[in-house]
Amino acid sequence: MSYKQFIQELEDDILPSEAERRYQEYKSEYISTQKRAYFDAHKNEEWLKDKYHPTNLLAVIERRNELARKFAKDFLLDLQSGTLDLGPGVNAASSMKSVQTSDLTSDDEADVAGKRRRHGRGAAKETDLSAAPKAHPVSSEPRRIQIDIEQAQALVRKLDSEKGIEDNMLCRADNERSNKDKSHGGSTGPVIIVRGLTSVKGLEGIELLDTLITYLWRIHGLDYYGLIETSEAKGLRHVRVDGKHSDASINGADWERKLESRWQERLKGQDPLEVMTAKEKIDATAVEALDPYVRKIRDEKYGWKYGCGAKSCTKLFHAAEFVHKHLKLKHPELVMELTSKVREDIYFQNYMSDEAAPGGTPIMQPSLPAELRKERSEEHRIIVLVIIFTDIVTSLQKEKLEKRRPGSDTRLKDDRGGRRERENRSNGSERFERSENPHSMDFQANNDGSVGGNTDESMFDTFGGQGMHVTSFPSEMAPPPVLMPVPGAGPLGPFVPAPPEVAMQMLRDQGGPSPFEGGGRSGRAGPSPIIALPPSFRQDPRRLRSYQDLDAPDDEVT
Repeated sequence: MSYKQFIQELEDDILPSEAERRYQEYKSEYISTQKRAYFDAHKNEEWLKDKYHPTNLLAVIERRNELARKFAKDFLLDLQSGTLDLGPGVNAASSMKSVQTSDLTSDDEADVAGKRRRHGRGAAKETDLSAAPKAHPVSSEPRRIQIDIEQAQALVRKLDSEKGIEDNMLCRADNERSNKDKSHGGSTGPVIIVRGLTSVKGLEGIELLDTLITYLWRIHGLDYYGLIETSEAKGLRHVRVDGKHSDASINGADWERKLESRWQERLKGQDPLEVMTAKEKIDATAVEALDPYVRKIRDEKYGWKYGCGAKSCTKLFHAAEFVHKHLKLKHPELVMELTSKVREDIYFQNYMSDEAAPGGTPIMQPSLPAELRKERSEEHRIIVLVIIFTDIVTSLQKEKLEKRRPGSDTRLKDDRGGRRERENRSNGSERFERSENPHSMDFQANNDGSVGGNTDESMFDTFGGQGMHVTSFPSEMAPPPVLMPVPGAGPLGPFVPAPPEVAMQMLRDQGGPSPFEGGGRSGRAGPSPIIALPPSFRQDPRRLRSYQDLDAPDDEVT
């Protein structure tokens, strides 16, 4: 839920700070639960193991270091030839790597360098810097540029050493040139001398900083201004905003403090992937688990010896630490088996601790449009009012029934009706006429003055000129309630009691209740409810013959 949806579930008198704290707890627990479910569903897939499993990460780190050495060589080659594209993208300008420059003559080398340079200028023009995310405007200040050059150069040395990259010209500075410039009032920053195939160039200032942060992004996946380090760089890195900006001082000190803290911590720390392998923890677990496999043996000639306890191994050593080393080198399957549980725990912890892990983005509940929320609120208000109105009517009907008990005439009427029904069944021709024209029997006149005449049993009412059969109810019995489907429901409900004016309109449209609706047994508290459906859900117009058991107990529920 969003924060707005969440606070609707809380009590009204809660403080805003307490509501915010509860929402953060709820959101954190929700994300953790969602990530656990995602991990359980995908933990056996190789792509997820390559990102977080300590065993797979060893091979991943080796491949990454090998690619980094290759990309660094190509980067420096483009830098020497003058074709380096300093755009914010991951991929540099396409260089002619298929040509082996070591096999070319000096003239061929000059020709290749010219092609590289022309291609590099075209690629630089095509780079869309406006699409890249922007760093804080304070990053363009000369004071900040000199600080970033030194810090970026230190990061290049640190990350190159972790990946085994050697002889990087960006790690060296021409100190003699720098001291000379200082004495003559020139540039005070470091200068990198780049000796190309046909020229020598010095990198300093903004050009040197752009070269360093481009190298960090493409070789090491480190976005300097974005404060991000990834194992696989994607998209565009952060870039400086050129020119002076009036808002450079807004939060500039806080941004600089975060930048310094982030990269100073990285300079003092370890490779993030190396940390995820948890070698020290796994080694400590292996030492403890391998202790039972170190056998201490008494030798009459050489004294105490230590033997390997692995299956079918008879090796002897002078000390226990040599047995541990032997087990790790010669019996790795045993070590993997003994440390499998701790490896799986580290696998799960690596995944859960990564805030950008797949499956960690919470799935938000959709918020209803304002019009739909208003419509549903109005429907809910109408239903509540209908239910309250029905409760009031029902309570009044019960009070009226308690004051007026049904008399003996109801039983006589039922007896007469039952006897007449049996006579009708015994007459085959009359039953045939009833089945062919049921309305002819229902509407027979009973005004001949006989004992059986009762004008209350059936009646005609012309609502708007239409004849409609209306079931009669004894004077002591309240009329049955009319049920209507809830807005949006189908013919199976759910139903709610309809207001009187709605009920009358629906009965007019429907043509009266069915013969099996509204017919309750005499002596009951009230007749069965009438379900009045809209015209789209109108029932079968054919009349059905019902059966009423007069001897059934009163507490039976039909």
